[in-house]
Amino acid sequence: MTETSNTNGELYGVMAEFDDVTTLCNAADKVRDAGYTKWDCHTPFPVHGLDDLMGIRFTKLPWVVLIMGLTGCSLAVLMQWWMNAVDYPYDISGKPQWSLPANIPVIFEMTVLFSAFTAFFGMWIANGLPLWYSPLFRNKRFARVTDDKFFVSIEATDSLFDSAKAHDFLSSLGASNTEDVYHSNETAALPGSLKGKMIVLACLATIPLAMVYNSYGKTTTEPRVHLVPDMDKQDKFRAQGQTTLFADGRMSRAQIEGTIAQGDLEDYSNNVVNAAFVARGEERFNIYCSVCHGFNGQGDGTVHRRATELADAGHAAWVPPADLTLEMYADKSDEELFSTITHGIRTMPAYGGQIPEKDRWAIIVYLRALQLAQKGEPVDMTGMTSEQRGEVMFASKSCSTCHTVDGARLIGPPLNGLIGQEITLDDDSTLVIDDDYILKSIANPMAQARKGYPKAMLEVALTDEELTDLLNYIKSQN
Repeated sequence: MTETSNTNGELYGVMAEFDDVTTLCNAADKVRDAGYTKWDCHTPFPVHGLDDLMGIRFTKLPWVVLIMGLTGCSLAVLMQWWMNAVDYPYDISGKPQWSLPANIPVIFEMTVLFSAFTAFFGMWIANGLPLWYSPLFRNKRFARVTDDKFFVSIEATDSLFDSAKAHDFLSSLGASNTEDVYHSNETAALPGSLKGKMIVLACLATIPLAMVYNSYGKTTTEPRVHLVPDMDKQDKFRAQGQTTLFADGRMSRAQIEGTIAQGDLEDYSNNVVNAAFVARGEERFNIYCSVCHGFNGQGDGTVHRRATELADAGHAAWVPPADLTLEMYADKSDEELFSTITHGIRTMPAYGGQIPEKDRWAIIVYLRALQLAQKGEPVDMTGMTSEQRGEVMFASKSCSTCHTVDGARLIGPPLNGLIGQEITLDDDSTLVIDDDYILKSIANPMAQARKGYPKAMLEVALTDEELTDLLNYIKSQN
């Protein structure tokens, strides 16, 4: 069906109405192939792929934004260099008068500023905005473009435009209606009332600028104006500040009784960690931890003893629990122990869902008490040979938990007679054990893991001297 709208003005073009998006997309493909260049599609919602069907080329705007962003970056560098190193240099403790790291924030901000303004205003220019008026807006049928109808419009200024041919062509593409659209005799200029309002707003906008100019170089005893007061005047207590909220008038408060400051957990002299707190930790330790680690924390709990029996009988494999009284665990920070209890580690499950946070800290306090109670006198290694010092390392670093030196197999391989053995690794390659392999295995147990043994060896931090002593002890067991 072909209709003619208001004929009071010059012909704008031909508009075709389509009932569904599929017909519209097919029509857009055909209109593009026909060679029209001044035409457009109008839809009530974005249609994926429609721009490709219309043959719209990729915009050059990103390249323009990139160029202006680099321009802003360069201007920021030049501006700060001129201000700080040439025009008004500062000599601050012999520091460089201009350095790149100190100027990064302004460089970043100017790059973003130039890019954002270019993208915003470039989009307006590229799309011919602001467009105050379009003849299509006067058409009653076109009002349904925001609801459930789809339209294609071909402008009369197109070099291929012919009104009759355009009607026939669009009808053949499945249009339910085609219609001539004419320009209105109304002016496309801004309404006079809007012009007046814009002039008033422009005049009002000069007032803040005039106030800034007037106050330039002046001093005042009046407080500054806070446009966003919640940022400058935040409702919070400050150190050494005063308040009427508390009887003593001070903002700074003493530590709340019963709380533990981070890093102060081991300070048992401040009475924050009292006897009741330690007793609570002992109770929770005996319930959750002692079954594996034992009541004394040395890793000899009932679960460990039973699992060891099954392992010796060949019915199971078992990784012994840690002896928590050893030096390597006593040296761990409270935060590390808290994380281990909460999230688990290796074969130990997580207890964060079972033990409340306060009880986890209580367990750590009690464990520190166990470690202090069972801590022996430091071994005097004066006059010891390297092999003897290595034997002390072997015991204190928990090596004997998994390895023996008498040929018996525990979790890890026996350590006697290692040098010269040919072994198979997890990747089925073979090698002959030498000093270098032993040292690498201590430093990084999983680098060349031995086939047939569980991957449960701990990484132990040792000095070069301690590594040498431990190696010499292991070699002495040949």
